[in-house]
Amino acid sequence: MVIYAILTFIIIGIYFGLSLKVGKRYDVVVESFKNQYPLLFMAPVSLYLIDHFKIMERLYSQIAKIQQKMISLYGNRTALQHTRMYVAQLISTSLVCLLGTFLFTLLSEGDTTILFVGIIFTVMIPYAMVAKLASQEKERKEDILTELPEVVNKVILLVNAGETVQQALIRCVTTTQNPNSPLIRELTETVNKMVSNEPFHQVLNDLSKKCGIQEISIFTTTILLNYRKGGNDLILALRELSHDLWEKRKNISKTKGEEASSKMVFPLIIIFVAVMIIVGYPAITIM
Repeated sequence: MVIYAILTFIIIGIYFGLSLKVGKRYDVVVESFKNQYPLLFMAPVSLYLIDHFKIMERLYSQIAKIQQKMISLYGNRTALQHTRMYVAQLISTSLVCLLGTFLFTLLSEGDTTILFVGIIFTVMIPYAMVAKLASQEKERKEDILTELPEVVNKVILLVNAGETVQQALIRCVTTTQNPNSPLIRELTETVNKMVSNEPFHQVLNDLSKKCGIQEISIFTTTILLNYRKGGNDLILALRELSHDLWEKRKNISKTKGEEASSKMVFPLIIIFVAVMIIVGYPAITIM
């Protein structure tokens, strides 16, 4: 039991020692991610460990997968900063779990079961966090694909009414009822670039790269190939694309419905077992 107390004090001592050594070196970095990540009070120490041991370089193949997801979620410009902060959160969470493992083992007077479970939890939590990040990326792509058909239909109606593609995109952003959706946020950034007189083809290419979704690439390519011609060529191309996007939206909705129904199976099994115990226990006791 003494060894667990020693390990607990060692971890706490190392953390506070590194906190004093780091000082305010990473305050600006941490402040820029305020309210975006948990355990920010531990981020300076974790960032110091990342830089001191060159974790980003030595574990490049593993961290590259995280960075790819950050590119999809936040874009190329801030992906590296988000990746560093996310790795810092992984380190912080692992340290908290490890400290909690030794502390609870100490309080339980050296129970090896708690130690074993705590170590397993400490090892598994980073994988769970990365898996959650992947689910966030998947959810973002599905949200974009769900809203894209409506945007394409608006563009078709507005272009058919005589507006240019640029004006149609601006109208889609300004008249939306859900400004916080992933697609509208990306379109808002695109519109701001157009208003700033950036080249239209470059703006749409940036939109395609930022979203990282095949359907968005098809949408932007269709516009770039036909917007100068205008008229029926653009309308027909967008209508064909709209038909395909609505079919994909139906498939996504169907898949989500199936996933929701499958998630209900486990609670129903638990309820069934509970009912069987409630009904069967009196009969067993009587026998």
